Amino acid sequence: MYRVYSPGRVNLIGEHTDYTLGYVMPMAIDLYTVLHAQKNERVRIYSQVFREVKEFGLDEISKENDWVDYIRGIFWVLREEGYTIGGMKGILGGDLPIGSGLSSSASLELAVLAFLNETYGLNLLPIEMALLAQKAENEFVGVPCGILDQFTIVHGRRDHLIFLDTDTLRHEYIRLPKDMGVLVFYTGVKRELAGSAYAERRKVAEETLRLLGRRTSKEVEEKDLRGLPSLYRRFFGYIVRENRRVLEARDALKSGDIETFGELMTASHWDLARNYEVSSEELDYFVRKAVEFGAYGAKLTGAGFGGSAVAIVPEELAVDIAMRVTDEYVRHFNWEPDYHLVSPSDGVKVRRV
Repeated sequence: MYRVYSPGRVNLIGEHTDYTLGYVMPMAIDLYTVLHAQKNERVRIYSQVFREVKEFGLDEISKENDWVDYIRGIFWVLREEGYTIGGMKGILGGDLPIGSGLSSSASLELAVLAFLNETYGLNLLPIEMALLAQKAENEFVGVPCGILDQFTIVHGRRDHLIFLDTDTLRHEYIRLPKDMGVLVFYTGVKRELAGSAYAERRKVAEETLRLLGRRTSKEVEEKDLRGLPSLYRRFFGYIVRENRRVLEARDALKSGDIETFGELMTASHWDLARNYEVSSEELDYFVRKAVEFGAYGAKLTGAGFGGSAVAIVPEELAVDIAMRVTDEYVRHFNWEPDYHLVSPSDGVKVRRV
């Protein structure tokens, strides 16, 4: 029997840049998908969240538009790539919220893949695991995500953020300052990525690169966008500015300038809201209130359209800011949100029990 801990992730800056091979700055977080599993002939999984058992054979893998597609996708991609594997029997649980913008889907994918890698001796490197999980989500599940989530979940390091160039996959670990807390705030607004405005944003971004004859967003400056349709200029202008902000945020954090880092985060949010149009009333409200109550900076995290926001806060004020924002949010929206004070975590781990 094995126990797998697969973290979620939060991205502090660099949203919607990974699918144009730009810069991001995420961290794995200490909220986990936990999988207890052993080898089996078929795949049989019980979900403690959904309170149901799902089962399928390895010769009958097809998409069924439910949560098990993320598991099916991993078995599908391994068979597509020529790996020989058997099945598994297990129980899924953990404290990582589902559907809240903290990459529960990628966390589930990597939990299953890490188990199969360990028990069937696949000898996959972390980067190979990330790329396989991304392919499963892109080609089997049908979500056109970039590499950010999967990369972070396998490469996470305790007490560190990751600065990642999603083009070269070169990355740098940056220690989180000891007096800086990270507050993740789930608005309660569910968002779906497959078949949503996320796919539209990616399509526009890819078309912009094609029209410009460029391979990555790192090669584009705002002046290059002149002459393109207004929607393309507005959407891709955000991506160009966000790449620049990530570089500035990396330098600020390395020099210990938390205030500038926070200002860049907040600027990122309002650019996402006004020009990339992926925010919501609830996310905007959190950002305004968090900064008002003393956060260094705040922004939506993940794809947007609901889900979660993140704020960096003075550690000694973290609980106070979280409670004050929550109280205001409940009064304004008549809805009880959820929040977590998180720390950077190591990547996915497999233990024999």
